[in-house]
Amino acid sequence: MPHLHVALVSERPEITLIPLLQLRPERVILVATRQRRPVAERLEILLGRELPVTTELRRIDDLPCHDPQLVHAFANELADELVRLQATTAELTVSYHLGDAPRLTALLFQHALQRCQADGIDVDLTAGALYRLGTGQDPQAFETLAIEPLLDCDLYLLANGYKRTQARSDHATWREAAESRRPLTRYLAHHADRLGELLAELAALVRGDSGQPVIVDDAAEGPVLDPDARYQRLSLPPAFPETDALSRLAEAGLIEWSNRSPRRLGFVSLLAAQYLSGQWLAEYVWLCARDAGMEAHCGAHLLDLSGRHNDAPAVLDVLALHHNQLLMIACPPFPARPSGGPCNALHDLHALTDHTAGLAGTRLLVSAGPLDTARQRANRLGAAVMEGNVLKRLPVRLVQWLETGCWP
Repeated sequence: MPHLHVALVSERPEITLIPLLQLRPERVILVATRQRRPVAERLEILLGRELPVTTELRRIDDLPCHDPQLVHAFANELADELVRLQATTAELTVSYHLGDAPRLTALLFQHALQRCQADGIDVDLTAGALYRLGTGQDPQAFETLAIEPLLDCDLYLLANGYKRTQARSDHATWREAAESRRPLTRYLAHHADRLGELLAELAALVRGDSGQPVIVDDAAEGPVLDPDARYQRLSLPPAFPETDALSRLAEAGLIEWSNRSPRRLGFVSLLAAQYLSGQWLAEYVWLCARDAGMEAHCGAHLLDLSGRHNDAPAVLDVLALHHNQLLMIACPPFPARPSGGPCNALHDLHALTDHTAGLAGTRLLVSAGPLDTARQRANRLGAAVMEGNVLKRLPVRLVQWLETGCWP
């Protein structure tokens, strides 16, 4: 039988989108205030792509905000229209989802839509449940449906006004290289607490913190390896386990290094220098997320479709999604630069999360070294922190997040 769904547009649009994609009604009415008109417009475009072409979409974006009399009149006018439509459309059923509407608005809509025997819908992303409340709000008639995995990263971001334009992991050659380096990457992550000084110095050498950077920007080619800076010297002769790590890096073809001249090393390629600048950590997180069965993107470039925040590209080290829940991970430079690298990365992540996290989004800051200066600020901003001494437990933490939707 034909089905019409009335959706009051939520501030977090994925909450509105999920019941529409799961129930797949033949007719949709999106109701929004003027302030949420841009969100309703995005949803209308996405639904036109995701639902069958025969779906009738209608957007009403002048819902009053504050005046109860105006809201009451609006809800009753809509209910009158639906009653007339039911009189001319055989067996037309109506459902509604009130999203995050203010309590008074929700009550007025519930009362008005009772005239067309509308079925109330509620969404609980944390529980992974979609509740059908029935036409009479009788608890005996309540039905619980498991929310299906309806969103991928790109759809989630588009609903929130962002577009993923590219990622390092989009390229098959990068994915193959990451898989081939898996044992080495895992070794670095599991020994990050003991290799912290070496890893920090290698990253500093690549950046050129105290000398000539190994990677420079070429006007025509972009980032390239500077042939005059590819050979560098460590500040001190390495000791075990640093010598073991350097041997493994040399065996993997990432550096030139020998015990005969332990302070001297050479960066073999641009990709090797980028890996040792700190990208190995994002690669480790990406591998762990993939192993946990998540959709994961490494080095994801995001475009703000509103055009407000595109002065500099927004890049997330890792973007992952599982069962409609988004996990956004930043891997700040280690050690902290004088400008406070971890805090800067945390601030950028928080600003981005305001637009994309939604009710089920999780923010995570992962570092190969201590984040003493950022930990307290992370707590205030609602971001979780993982540091070098617990990186080996990341696979377990990811599984716990998959099961609960909350970072342990």
